Amino acid sequence: MIQLESIATDLRTRVLIANINRYDQPYPVYPLSVAYLNAALIDAGHECRCWDAKTADESLEEAISSYEPDYIGISVRNVDNVQSHNPRSFMRELIDTCKRIRSASGAVIVLGGSGYSVFPRELMAVADADYGVVGEGERALVQLIDARRAGSDEHTIPGLVWKTAEGKVGMAPRSPNGEMFTVYPVHDEALLRAYTSRGSIPGVQTQRGCPLRCTYCTYPLIEGKKSRFRDGGEIVDEMRRLLAMGVKYTFIVDSVFNTSREHAVQVCEALARANLGMEWGCFLRPRNVTMELLSLMKRAGLKHVEFGSDSFSDTTLKGYAKSFTWDEVLNASEYAHALQLHYSHFLIFGGPGETADSVEETLSRSSLLPGAYFFATIGMRIYPDTPLWRHCAPESRGETAADYLLEPRFYVEPPLTTPSLLARIKKHQERNDNWVLGDPPPAFAETMDKLRRRGVVGPMWEYIELLQRMARNADAAES
Repeated sequence: MIQLESIATDLRTRVLIANINRYDQPYPVYPLSVAYLNAALIDAGHECRCWDAKTADESLEEAISSYEPDYIGISVRNVDNVQSHNPRSFMRELIDTCKRIRSASGAVIVLGGSGYSVFPRELMAVADADYGVVGEGERALVQLIDARRAGSDEHTIPGLVWKTAEGKVGMAPRSPNGEMFTVYPVHDEALLRAYTSRGSIPGVQTQRGCPLRCTYCTYPLIEGKKSRFRDGGEIVDEMRRLLAMGVKYTFIVDSVFNTSREHAVQVCEALARANLGMEWGCFLRPRNVTMELLSLMKRAGLKHVEFGSDSFSDTTLKGYAKSFTWDEVLNASEYAHALQLHYSHFLIFGGPGETADSVEETLSRSSLLPGAYFFATIGMRIYPDTPLWRHCAPESRGETAADYLLEPRFYVEPPLTTPSLLARIKKHQERNDNWVLGDPPPAFAETMDKLRRRGVVGPMWEYIELLQRMARNADAAES
């Protein structure tokens, strides 16, 4: 028996997942992908630990020394902060992390995550890693470990990226329709509590893939174009497990929760029947949002709605390839307000089809949405293989995807410019305290900490208007 246990232990591969994301605006983002990788590796008989740059009480080198991993996966969530007026690239953190790992360990380095999936070849070229995985990593990482152990060809694993002996980058085709969920996420409870204590909201994913065709969006590249849904009963079980770990509020992290009305109804009916007492928020598109649907969502625990509206001008919405109209935005907003749900709209100014008149139309119409909050960005981040990329046709100017990785680039429809839009939105924000441009005000983080200590949960952006009004009044009093 001792011999068999020894053999079983020898067959285990130790994997360290390094979550290097430190960006915490408006609050730290809990690494849900780590929980899925953890589950897949454990299910395959391997060991997994997570080193988290935001919460770890030891350095990456110390974690490597104590654990002695065979593989180190690096989670690349974002490549930059997606702000044209205040751009910040995260590439230096990735490159430095690879160098630190090489100095401390001979482990195999594997890159993955949503940010990596957008620039897989380019990141493999600049970072000193052995492999990368595009899209879902649960199955591919296990397949890579098994293939290398068996001495078989790993280059047929869907979505795997590698460097050839000549230093070129190779990539196996992804599964055309993506993969179904293969495991439940298994959370590291200590990591989960470390994040929730800092105001993070653990996520729940009910579907993968996005069939929508928004001009700028990378979700179809990251998760595939075909939606794959989880059953409502699974979502109930997952939320119940989170409740047992002290989580009282979660966020459904689907690109859009209501891409399928039938799916949203099925999940919400299951949650309403379970009556867990778990509150949650989600992203919704305004299309086909009815009072009946939102009422069901509220009974299921919905508290915050974040609409990806992008614009309130039908002309601009058409240019952005959105599937809804201003009238649908207005109706959905009025329903949310009537149900006393906190709701917000995310807006992008300056994309294809935007004009000075459509900017003014969006600003003016925002006043018609009762009780709404608005989060504005300027310009569209240009990502490879999106409709916006094809619209811009950078190859015709001799540019490559690598140029857009190392220097974040944004599209602003001429003759509009980033400075002119920035000035206009800031002027509007000065008279409207329910508007945020870029990151929330510094006082928001301080207030969140105070409210969290009093037991308040959730994103809490409904306090931004009050905070900005108080700050404005204070400035006026001083002057």
